[in-house]
Amino acid sequence: MHTFSFFTATILVAGLFALPRPGQAMTMDECVALALRNNPGLNKNQVNVSLAEQEIRSQKAGNFGRLDFVSGYTHYNTARTLTPMTPATMAGDPASVPTTRNLFSSSIVYEVPLFTGFAQTRAVEIADLSRQMAQASLLLSREQLIYNVKTLYVNILSQKRQLTAQETYAASLARLHDDTAQKLTLGRLARIDLLKAAADLQNARAVARQIRANLAIMRGSLASLLAVDNLEELADIPVKASAMRASGAESIMEAENLQGLTRVKKEQLNMEKADRLVEQAKSTYYPQLNASGAYGRNYGPNDDSHSNRGDWQDQEVWQAGVNLTWNIFDFGSAKTQVQKARLAARQARLARQETELALKKNLLEATEKINTAISDYKSALAETKMTEETEAIEQVRFDQGASDITDLLLAKSRHRLARGRLIDAGYRYLSNRYYLEYLLEQGGKQEQ
Repeated sequence: MHTFSFFTATILVAGLFALPRPGQAMTMDECVALALRNNPGLNKNQVNVSLAEQEIRSQKAGNFGRLDFVSGYTHYNTARTLTPMTPATMAGDPASVPTTRNLFSSSIVYEVPLFTGFAQTRAVEIADLSRQMAQASLLLSREQLIYNVKTLYVNILSQKRQLTAQETYAASLARLHDDTAQKLTLGRLARIDLLKAAADLQNARAVARQIRANLAIMRGSLASLLAVDNLEELADIPVKASAMRASGAESIMEAENLQGLTRVKKEQLNMEKADRLVEQAKSTYYPQLNASGAYGRNYGPNDDSHSNRGDWQDQEVWQAGVNLTWNIFDFGSAKTQVQKARLAARQARLARQETELALKKNLLEATEKINTAISDYKSALAETKMTEETEAIEQVRFDQGASDITDLLLAKSRHRLARGRLIDAGYRYLSNRYYLEYLLEQGGKQEQ
């Protein structure tokens, strides 16, 4: 009891620390903790585990049989005795034997399977494997939820940075447009220059609106995962080239025990379950042996032919027995069921192989995307510095009349694209890193 209270208190305190503080931006860890606590999809998978545990109890209980209360009423066209009687029983005083045309009965019946061709044993084993599969699904859905939250989180940060950069770019074009309009009034520039500046400004504002819409959609998606109505502001995650680390798929597969991953284990459990289903289907080839016992009373009013007509009588009835059933011929039905189970087992083995191949492919894809993002970030960082300098030079040349507005607009556009690539590559690196953690099932471990 003390241990339970200690861990309960620990979880509650951890949950309190995971809650966002008023007036402060939510961190990624807080978002993940909130999703793990509130997400209905994850809670539904937890319920599936509980259902599987109840199924095990149900199947185990079947080994002990069942106890029923049975009651009935039957009306006959001729009088009947309350219980079956032999001639010797009736020889002493036949007139005193109760007879009725309205027979009532009530009894307690107990039935228990003695041998089912191992079907009941297999049913318990299948239920246990289903429980383990439900637990594996819960772990995988937890990892999936953590990955989705983290990915949406960094994508929102990326879109916010892109929006800031786009708005800065649009503001710069707006100033250039105003300056061009003033110079057009003074006759220093042609109308075509103003049209070019206006066109680029309108395009920049349209792109900003699209980014704003994408940002709103992503925030709504993250709020849905967290099961909250309003999403707080998110704390920024700085992206630095020095913190980026390359990955290799082969080294990861050598270092990690891929066979120990939950998604592979789940397919292995599915294979074992399919094998048990084959054995369960074969149980129809064996005899079925059941035992039963009943104790009760039959009662009813004496019929009109009885000397004591109308008087209610009752008699004790009990029985016990064993019943054996062995199918001799069912026109191939049992054989067909076994064959279907074997095909399902083959499917399970192919599914496991498919999962392993897909995992290796996804690991290779994730590591390549990580390395590509690092390369793109370093390239974009260098390009951003150069285009920033180029834009400054073109601005000076335009102000001095040494170049036209086309060169300046092109320089600004190139700098904005380089800035966008830098932001995208940085957060794309984080997203792919989280994807690798998801494949290796390490995201959840970091949140425990």
